[in-house]
Amino acid sequence: MKNMKLALATAAIAASITVFAAENAADDKATEGQGIGAIGWTPVQIGLFAPVSIPWGFDWDVKGFDLDLFYMETVKLQGLGISGIASRTRDNQDGVLISGVCNWNDADVRGLGITLGANLGFGDVYGIDVASFGMRNVMKGMDVNLLASYQKDFVGWQTSGVCNFTEGECTGASFSLALNMAKVETGLQVATINSAQELHGVQIGVINVAHECPWGLQIGVINIILDNKVKILPIVNGYFGGSEE
Repeated sequence: MKNMKLALATAAIAASITVFAAENAADDKATEGQGIGAIGWTPVQIGLFAPVSIPWGFDWDVKGFDLDLFYMETVKLQGLGISGIASRTRDNQDGVLISGVCNWNDADVRGLGITLGANLGFGDVYGIDVASFGMRNVMKGMDVNLLASYQKDFVGWQTSGVCNFTEGECTGASFSLALNMAKVETGLQVATINSAQELHGVQIGVINVAHECPWGLQIGVINIILDNKVKILPIVNGYFGGSEE
């Protein structure tokens, strides 16, 4: 009897979610501000893997809670999404996304991404990323990676076990056991090897390299500033003026 009551209650909840989502999909007001390609929105989506879920499909905005045993896919996510293996949001994410192996975001993220594998963001990320590997367009916030991170521009605090690589401007603090690399570093780099095309700040490591140093300081065994009059110094190096022609 108890099992029958539980089954009936579960079926009723599933039916309610499906009906609610269907009504919103047919409501013109519900389409205002919805994600690109979404058929409507639902407060809850639960399933095994997209599109095998309640409500059926992967073309929903989720404004609330999404739980999938294997794979989750939504258009927009505003709330909490949990997937056992991988997840994908095709439009903006505002909230928390947790997956076992991979979080994939096609657009901007504002919130928290946690996975044992990779956080992959093809838009801008504002918030906190925790993973083994992170890749974003622009990251502003806190980034913690077991192995490595890559982004075009970074603002905030980042740490990785092997490497932090910023293709453009890195503003803030970067910590790595092996390597920090940035085109323009404004702030602090701490690693075995630190490298910046242009340094505005401090490098602390075994080997520190800056092609240009408008202002800054290096502390390490070998310190190289290529536009210095004195280009290589042990222990401490800083900007002393332009190079001699």
